[in-house]
Amino acid sequence: MKKKFIALMLAMVSFSLIACSNSNTKETAAVEEKEPEKIVYYTPLTHEERDEDQSKEKIFAVMLDNHDDARPQAAINQADIIYEYRVEGEFTRYMALFQSHLPENVGPVRSARPYFVQTAKEYDAIYTHWGGSEAGLSEVRSRNVVDLDGIALEGIVFHRNKDVGKRAPHNGYVSLPELKNYLVEKNVDVNNNAASLNFYEESENLQGEDVKEITLKFNDRYKTNFIYDEATEKYKYIRQGEPVIDENTKEEFTAKNLVVLFQKGVVAGPKGTLKIANIGAGDGLLLQNGKLIPITWEKENEDAMTIFKDAEGNLIKFHPGNTFISVVDDKNSAVYETLNEENTQITGETSNSSNQK
Repeated sequence: MKKKFIALMLAMVSFSLIACSNSNTKETAAVEEKEPEKIVYYTPLTHEERDEDQSKEKIFAVMLDNHDDARPQAAINQADIIYEYRVEGEFTRYMALFQSHLPENVGPVRSARPYFVQTAKEYDAIYTHWGGSEAGLSEVRSRNVVDLDGIALEGIVFHRNKDVGKRAPHNGYVSLPELKNYLVEKNVDVNNNAASLNFYEESENLQGEDVKEITLKFNDRYKTNFIYDEATEKYKYIRQGEPVIDENTKEEFTAKNLVVLFQKGVVAGPKGTLKIANIGAGDGLLLQNGKLIPITWEKENEDAMTIFKDAEGNLIKFHPGNTFISVVDDKNSAVYETLNEENTQITGETSNSSNQK
């Protein structure tokens, strides 16, 4: 009887051990089957999520024509940052920075100017242009900028686009993947980017005056408007009274962040070419989510990064998304309206009655 009892107890213990072993095996299997935590990367100039790290990929700074005969521009909706400066005559020109996207069809590509070269140098970008003024090409050499010139590379990576109905010099286009491959073949390092912007955390609240629209007057003939759209939380870009459209997508261009810099331009070269007062320090405006704050800018020398600060001297932050930077002469070139505490409209400090629309 005693032997039978001992045998029964051993059987029960053995069963218990087997059950525990099976349970541990199932728990171990459950742990092993759990998916690894996803790593999220962010693009340096727009702070958008990516599955792969793009932070070291080189930035391409592409000069874009803004002559009446050159519009619309292709791939502007895929640019991370766009600068708009005055050039000679009554025209402006864009420089679009591409990193998070490298579009196949970008243009029309146009010629270099010195202050664009200096801005490209801030991002250590590959400067992409089609010719240039004497001062612009000299600045490329002086700043030791890696540049790709359509005059030298037409038919290789630059081409005349015969499908857009534009005439030279307003029909020069380029493929950025082809440009990148060309640089790799020439043993140029395309994975050494160090530039980035400073972005808001989601929990941070934006301060400033309520401003839903601003008009920027570059000269007597040319002005632009940025209108805040609460539905998209972006700014619509109106040029000469017409929405700006991306030639590739046929979609309206919008910007998440708008920076306005006051930098005087004066004629300083042949054919009316300009010198822009972009070295030193000055004032500006930052518009985000329907709010406006005054800012300051500082650029120590031609190679230095332009630093933007708020009224308290803190570095400004950007909301995730693209940024548009407009450079106009002075505060009288910007017109906007704010709302005071009584909810009545008052004129912004940079406008006057003669400039009202």
